[in-house]
Amino acid sequence: MKKKYIFSKTKKGEDKNIILFIGDVFNINIDDVENFEKSQKRKYRIALVTSHDLDLNKKAKQKGVEKRLDFILRCNTRNITEIKKAIIPIKNEVVIVFCYFESWMPLYARLEKLLPNVNLPSKESLKICNSKFEMRKRFIKYCPEITPKFMLVNKLKEIKDVAQKIGFPCITKPLNLTKSRLVIKSNNSKELKNNLKHSFKKIKEVYKKVNSESRPMILAEEYMEGDLYSIDAYVSPKGKIYLTPIVRVVTGKDIGIDDFFNYYRVTPAVVSKKEEKKAQEATVKSIKATGPTSVTIHCELMRTFNGFWKVVEIQTRPGGYRNEMLELSFGIKHHENDFLNKIGKKPNIPKKIKSYTAVFEIFPEREGRLVSIDGLEKVKKIKSFQRYQQIKEIGSMCGYSKDGHIYVLLVVLNNYNKNILYKDIKKIKDIIKINVE
Repeated sequence: MKKKYIFSKTKKGEDKNIILFIGDVFNINIDDVENFEKSQKRKYRIALVTSHDLDLNKKAKQKGVEKRLDFILRCNTRNITEIKKAIIPIKNEVVIVFCYFESWMPLYARLEKLLPNVNLPSKESLKICNSKFEMRKRFIKYCPEITPKFMLVNKLKEIKDVAQKIGFPCITKPLNLTKSRLVIKSNNSKELKNNLKHSFKKIKEVYKKVNSESRPMILAEEYMEGDLYSIDAYVSPKGKIYLTPIVRVVTGKDIGIDDFFNYYRVTPAVVSKKEEKKAQEATVKSIKATGPTSVTIHCELMRTFNGFWKVVEIQTRPGGYRNEMLELSFGIKHHENDFLNKIGKKPNIPKKIKSYTAVFEIFPEREGRLVSIDGLEKVKKIKSFQRYQQIKEIGSMCGYSKDGHIYVLLVVLNNYNKNILYKDIKKIKDIIKINVE
């Protein structure tokens, strides 16, 4: 258990030593701080600013997280006066700030003026990067070649406008949600009408479930055919960009399922140096167009079948599982680099391939209550097995991401032999079965 500190002013000449998390925190985040302490050979105190009613000891977060925090600053996170009052006791001692969840980005943005001596992304850049509509408007202005056509859809009667401005097939998606929730393809006006009815019916509930402050809204976009990739990048306080290796993302659509969830991610990605350079150029353009600094960026890209690189979205946080994937495959300590970048130090990005890694997010084949998961013992026996984690509890509702659900099971594979890894990737779909009723 970490030592509990009393509130105190930093003495003149002393280094600031508080790491502040925004909105929510997991044990794994605190583990990252402790690893960073070892690498830097110094101690930090850990604080969290969050709402009055957030339960920090949910089973999914692993129990005991609250005991590992030095300060828990609870307030009405939508009231700037209350936020200011909550952080006053520590504001002069904060050295690094982290926000890893989209739903807490509005709170993150409110801290810009309250912590003027800390390296933070601007309020404007956070707003742009966490609204797909604002993000696309910036792309159109500064680098139109990386974005598909798009428009807001507020009412069903705007279906004709979508047909005229976007055409079919098209994609509809919420402005501020992640993990492909409520992302749906429509091939014609009739499908679009039904899909919009479905999304408008579900969207308020899903936004509420993820504690999002943003107004629930739907964006329609030109449907793009191609392969999905992602790149994480560190953007320094001065705007210098450091890119990590590209990751291939295989979606539900890619394996014949009518949904856009990320079925698995794999790195190193099988892509030519020429194409990776084009992906990197598109990533840099998206960062310069949206303007964030002092942050790690997650950029999702598509290489269309006609050879163009388009940006699906850009987010002001590390990509999912990138810390584990990049360390296993390259020896890149992603979260440690995130820490270093925020205090103005150069991140360490080894290029040599150590191994091959894949991370699966597995969904059931239909909506229902989770009864059981078959194949867990069998999956442990495949050569590339690294670990698995059950996300949904037995008895909980689950389904596809297009209906607002998250995945049931996480599986991580790793192997020094690329051919063995890809053989084991093919086995997962047959081994794992999510049973619902």
